[in-house]
Amino acid sequence: MLLNSVMEEKSNKILEVLLSSASATEILTGKVLGVAMLTLSVLVVWGGIGTFGLLSASPQTAATVGQVLMHDGLVFYFIAYMVGGYLMYAVLFAAIGAFCETPRDAQTLMGPIMMILVVPMLVMQMALTSPDAPVVKVLSWIPFFTPFLMSARAPSDPPLVEIVLTLIGMFATAALMVWIAGRAFRAGALSDVKLSWKTFGRAITGRG
Repeated sequence: MLLNSVMEEKSNKILEVLLSSASATEILTGKVLGVAMLTLSVLVVWGGIGTFGLLSASPQTAATVGQVLMHDGLVFYFIAYMVGGYLMYAVLFAAIGAFCETPRDAQTLMGPIMMILVVPMLVMQMALTSPDAPVVKVLSWIPFFTPFLMSARAPSDPPLVEIVLTLIGMFATAALMVWIAGRAFRAGALSDVKLSWKTFGRAITGRG
C-alpha cells in the first residue's frame, strides 16, 4: 500500500505539491502512521467479528484462547514484534516508492526484499513445531526475521533474555531503517533518476 501510494503520487506530481507544504520526514511519518491506523482498524473489525463468533459458538474455547493469549503477557510480545516488524518494512517500501513512477521501476529493489521475506516463511513451520531448533534460534536473532520467528517461538516460553535482546535488536534496526528511509525518501521524492542499488545508496549517504 505504501509503495503503490507513493509511486502514484510521484507519477502524478502530487508528491511535489505535498513537499511544498510539508517536509519529507512529515510526509513519510504521516504515510506510515496512516497505513498503520488503517491496518489496525481492519484488524480490530475482523478481530471483533471473530471474537463475537467464537463467544457465541463456543464460550469455553473463547475463554481458553483468552487465557493462552494473556499467559505470561504473550499478546504483548505479539504486539511488540508486530510494531517493530511493521516499522522496518513499511518505511523501506515507502522510500523505494519515492524513486519509482511505475511498478516496473520498483522491481529493481523489490526482488531482494521479497527474498528476505521468504526466508522466515520457509522455516515458520519448524519454528512452530520445534521452536528450539538451532536454525530457528539463529535466524530469530537476525532483526529482519525476528518479528516472524520470535512471534512463532513466543508460546514455547523462550528465555526472557532472548526476548529482551531480540526486541532491542529489532527496534534498533527499525530506528536505523527509519533514518535510512528518511534520507532516501527525501532524495527520491524530487528526483527523476532511475532507481538502482547505486542511486539508492547515494541517496542514503548523501552523495547525490
